[in-house]
Amino acid sequence: MREQSDNRSAKPKTGTKEKKKIEFEFCKICNINYNQGIRHKYFPKHKISLSTFLSRFQSKLSDVRSFLKTPTPLSPQLASRNCFWCVFCDQDINELDSSFACESAIHHLASVEHVNNLKHFFWKYGGAMDQLDLFKVSDNDVAKWEKRCAALKKEASLQSEGSPGAVFGPSSGISIRYPLQATLELAILAY
Repeated sequence: MREQSDNRSAKPKTGTKEKKKIEFEFCKICNINYNQGIRHKYFPKHKISLSTFLSRFQSKLSDVRSFLKTPTPLSPQLASRNCFWCVFCDQDINELDSSFACESAIHHLASVEHVNNLKHFFWKYGGAMDQLDLFKVSDNDVAKWEKRCAALKKEASLQSEGSPGAVFGPSSGISIRYPLQATLELAILAY
């Protein structure tokens, strides 16, 4: 009889489930450690934090998108101050080697690596997958931007060669006079 009782105690009970020990994990959206597992992303406080987190990043993206629509040459003196932190990739995007403002950021936001990190972020922290397009740059937009940049570079090279074209910035000491002002001066000189 002893043998039977020993065999029974050695077998695990099939009716009870063992509870998994869930380790603490850090949520960079809520800035807290939690031990609720994957269900944490469904809590109301997390959803509110996620919404504000994404809206802050979206405001940064609106600045990048403005440079996407109108490319602006970047002077080397300002390149060190022009950087972009991608919260989805946990990566700092520097513009040190860029000739246009936000050039590296635009290429990063269009990269496959960024899209994969973005999808993983939305899976891990929640968020609707239909919002992916708000946080990336399409290849068509990059192609249009590159065409505009090429046109600006071509225009700048033509101006540096001395060909006629639109001149930006202050003139070299020559004042521009309006036709009315010039005719008044001629009338005064004639008397």
